[in-house]
Amino acid sequence: MTPSLRTARACRVATALLLVAAGYAATHHPWLALPGLYAAAVFAWCAARARTEHRRRLVLARRAERLARPRSPQPLGTVLEPCCAFWRHSDAMVHGPECTRPAALGPAGGGCCERWWTSLGAEHDAGCRRHARTGGPDRTRSTPQ
Repeated sequence: MTPSLRTARACRVATALLLVAAGYAATHHPWLALPGLYAAAVFAWCAARARTEHRRRLVLARRAERLARPRSPQPLGTVLEPCCAFWRHSDAMVHGPECTRPAALGPAGGGCCERWWTSLGAEHDAGCRRHARTGGPDRTRSTPQ
């Protein structure tokens, strides 16, 4: 129980007592009920504000608890599903022209050349480590040359 919830409960009890007192005062003289009704309305508003603060504190505590829990690492195979044939055969570097998935963000095995970055994986520099590893023509090209 948060302090805000205790305050809300106390204000609700005060509201109920003030309404009873205003009802009793109205039996003797109707004008005597107005101050009690006004005070009951103020305490009802205070109770609503304190209850809102209590709910806000609970939400913040739950959020902090969820963020503190460690996440279980998911294998990459369960996260990325093959989307097109180009993606499957290019180590997830190139997408087909009709593919709806966005282009790859970077090479999986480390950095590559500047031309590769600017051509979205279609070309490599002559001295590129990734291009030299393929041992032949550039297989990541999406269009025939």
